[in-house]
Amino acid sequence: MALLVNGELIEAGVIEREAVSMRRRMQNVPPEQIEARRIDPAVLEKHCLDWSRDNVIERTLLRQEALKDTAPIPPEAIEKALEERKQLEGVEYPFAHFYSDDDPRHNSIETRVRLDRLFSRITAKVARPKNKEIAEFYRKNKAQFWMPEMIRAAHIVKNVDEKTDEAAALAAMEKVHRQLGNGATFEELADQHSDCPGNGGDLGYFARGQMVEEFDEVVFALGPGDTSPIFRTAFGFHIAKVIDRREPALVSLSDAQGTIQRKLLQDKQVRAIETYVDQLRDKADIQGIPADSASVVRQR
Repeated sequence: MALLVNGELIEAGVIEREAVSMRRRMQNVPPEQIEARRIDPAVLEKHCLDWSRDNVIERTLLRQEALKDTAPIPPEAIEKALEERKQLEGVEYPFAHFYSDDDPRHNSIETRVRLDRLFSRITAKVARPKNKEIAEFYRKNKAQFWMPEMIRAAHIVKNVDEKTDEAAALAAMEKVHRQLGNGATFEELADQHSDCPGNGGDLGYFARGQMVEEFDEVVFALGPGDTSPIFRTAFGFHIAKVIDRREPALVSLSDAQGTIQRKLLQDKQVRAIETYVDQLRDKADIQGIPADSASVVRQR
């Protein structure tokens, strides 16, 4: 079924694309959560279509409202928006729900800038979270602020690839290992001989799972100051040195305060936009029309 939203035709295909995207997101929900709620698959599919229709309507209403602002957009604002879009690739944007990359009417950079302007106006009076709210969130959600065990390690690596075969890479690493045994410093050898030189091979702090499994198995078994024997990963041959180790610990409220403040503020801003959308929807003229009637509307 297609839609008319304030006289604007929304093709059935737009809603179906949103439903496809939503199904993809729902696949990431653990099956046990769905089973625990005892949701019938047919009911879940109906909900999916209903939610997709609502999402499309909300985005359309917001875009229509944003385009009422006809103030010229300075070229530098366009450049800034393009740069921000590049920087935000792969990052969860707090207002992402209100945008659509699938519908060209929403996806032009000019429309995005006008939507950003609208969101700024809607959220301008949203109060920043008070210290009491931040402390209360921290108290109720301490499990979110446990820092896992982390180590700081450096490594020397000889890659096995189209340029260096297994035997050559191992021979080079054995030579480095002998130099370590003769008193050469790990940092100097890392900068001179590693295929990943610089900063003495220092990888900084990382938790389990951030490196490949074979690397984790070796370095997390070492203590601070320990150096590993030569070992193999999918990349090639390594020697690793553990510089420091941090045990699991609860992040303090003072250290978590900035993160909590941003989350609570974004939650308030999203609620403000949702309230605004509800007001737009109350005044809107929204009609469902059969898909085969959409061609008639399109030709008007």
